[in-house]
Amino acid sequence: MPGTGSGKSDAINVGQVMGARGNFGEIKVKVLSDVPNRFDTGQDISIDGKTYPITASKYFAPGQIALMLGGVDTVNGARELNGHWITVSEQLSPDLPKDEYFHFQLIGLRVVTEDGEELGSITEIIQTGSNDVYLVTGESSEILIPALGHVIQNVDLDEELMTVHLMDGLR
Repeated sequence: MPGTGSGKSDAINVGQVMGARGNFGEIKVKVLSDVPNRFDTGQDISIDGKTYPITASKYFAPGQIALMLGGVDTVNGARELNGHWITVSEQLSPDLPKDEYFHFQLIGLRVVTEDGEELGSITEIIQTGSNDVYLVTGESSEILIPALGHVIQNVDLDEELMTVHLMDGLR
């Protein structure tokens, strides 16, 4: 899932506009956040640095929501936002328990083995039914790392580094 990296910006991606819906400026959004109430009526979001109040919201498919935004009231206005990222301030994210992280905090982290071997950086997080899987892209290869306690040895957000124990068969 795309993000803005760990701590590099105050704005985090929480959705992406997937097009216009209906005839009155409603937008379809692919939701990239599981924070409750993130897209409730009355909340503010930003698109390209411009803040919009959410005037109506309705989930219409898994992972997709339709939003009406203050100031966007035509189909053409909604179409102009197609493909743009929806962001909010990182400060609007709730605190998580120890050793739990938001996806935006993990995207971009360098990944090394416990022996110091550089594997690459987390470029995508794949959500599966049982656990997340990190797509780590290196100079010449990609590797899938399961987000399991016995695999993920350490996450250091300040150093932007994840240390992993590679199990047999992961390469």
